[in-house]
Amino acid sequence: MPLSSLTSAALGILLSNLFGAPVELAAPPQEIVVPSVGRSFPAGVHLGVLRAPPANEQAFINDRAFPTAPGLQIRNEANRIILPTMMTGSDFLVLYKMDATQSNVWRIWILTPAEIAAIKAGIQVVAQQPAEPEPTPDSTQNTDSSATE
Repeated sequence: MPLSSLTSAALGILLSNLFGAPVELAAPPQEIVVPSVGRSFPAGVHLGVLRAPPANEQAFINDRAFPTAPGLQIRNEANRIILPTMMTGSDFLVLYKMDATQSNVWRIWILTPAEIAAIKAGIQVVAQQPAEPEPTPDSTQNTDSSATE
């Protein structure tokens, strides 16, 4: 959950008083989302084809063997965490994220048909923008010009 700027500032002051030196809090990672589909993904994900469920501490993505991180999470189309043995079939279109060392696969998301269609349509994975509030019509104004009486 992202911290508000006021909460972040207060926490920074508290930590600097405790440790005797200024402490800066890292900004939360920016999430990305496939537009009009709604599931969000962390920054730094890559698109690939998972050839078979990960086995023997390896995942074959885009015909390349990647070692899997000890905390590997695989999320299905419903965004639920699943075990590799629960995956049936092969050739899954996925988004995947590497761990901090950039050498092990850390997270895998199996894409939904809607997400695949959005990607095939050429929609880029973009930064999520906050929703603009809808303007509310003024209830005192009459918008129907035929009702003049």
